[in-house]
Amino acid sequence: MTNQVMEMFKLTLYSELYQTEKGNLLTYGELARLSGQPNYARQVGRILKNLPKDTQLPWYRVVKGNKEIAFSIGSDAYERQKNHLEKEGWIIRGQKIIRSL
Repeated sequence: MTNQVMEMFKLTLYSELYQTEKGNLLTYGELARLSGQPNYARQVGRILKNLPKDTQLPWYRVVKGNKEIAFSIGSDAYERQKNHLEKEGWIIRGQKIIRSL
């Protein structure tokens, strides 16, 4: 992927993520597809990993295909994602996202 194509992918990804409404979840694969690169789920993860910690983008609404948090239980990133999701009404058990209230 050229730098120009990657930058367009990122911009589209950020736009799609920004438009994700409270209470909705996307998988890495769904976000890649919505961003025009259906086979780039891993790249989505890399891009989101490099967002600044104070980003206003709802990165925490992006989860694994089996509706689990991708981070290791107890890690800082896991705790931040879990807290964000719980504030939006999701029930979390371990890494599994059970349901929204």
